[in-house]
Amino acid sequence: MKTALCTIAFRERLLEYSLDIACEAQLDGVEIWGREPHISEQYDSNRVAAARKMVTDRGLEVAVFGSYLRLGATDTESMPLRDTLQIAAGLEAPIIRVWASDVGSEEADEDLWQRTIEECREAAAAAEKMGMRLAAEMHSNTLADTGESARRLVEEVDCENFGLNYQAAPSLNGESALERLEAVIPWVMHVHAQNYGPLNGDLEKVERVSLADGVINYQPLVDRLRKSGYRGYIAVEFSPSSVEDKRSAVLRDCLYIRNL
Repeated sequence: MKTALCTIAFRERLLEYSLDIACEAQLDGVEIWGREPHISEQYDSNRVAAARKMVTDRGLEVAVFGSYLRLGATDTESMPLRDTLQIAAGLEAPIIRVWASDVGSEEADEDLWQRTIEECREAAAAAEKMGMRLAAEMHSNTLADTGESARRLVEEVDCENFGLNYQAAPSLNGESALERLEAVIPWVMHVHAQNYGPLNGDLEKVERVSLADGVINYQPLVDRLRKSGYRGYIAVEFSPSSVEDKRSAVLRDCLYIRNL
């Protein structure tokens, strides 16, 4: 397995800052956030080439392009598929993070499921021609918001280059992180690492905390991924919510993942 930093961790700063943090943390790569000020959502060959050079000059790899291509969207704006593929190709990103609609799996009707599945198939076919894979993020308010629903999504899309971006759920009362992983492990292409704790002691509300201190135990997750033969990235995504020194907090999380 390899380690990476999602540049969204420092979305308020220019791309170079996140890249320098990834170098300092001795990580293998980065997931490029698909919005300004890190990259334009519209393809700009010069901008993309410059970003790629900044990554390679630091000895890093682009693990994933964290796009906002939202397949099956209802009322959320999506990046155009063509721009998404061109940006990812210019970055030489082997995987593109995508989103499966903008409606939770329990609220979605069958028409939305089928429309999203068809759009995922079409996007996967276009990506395959360019040698890239698509990983749908397991996230709330999408069709991949639980292990069960994410599994249904990938099984029905049924394309070899369409899988999942695994991340544990922020809820403290839902499926466990390991149960969620077990449901989808054959299709995991990328992993986001973040952790949660109760906000002011209230189990109904959560906040991001350091990876070592939250309710999610990453050791069994890493062990299970290793056992499955996973060879992709585990990427630190965000800093804890309540920290004054965000840089130091992210560096600590990067070291934690590297040690695992």
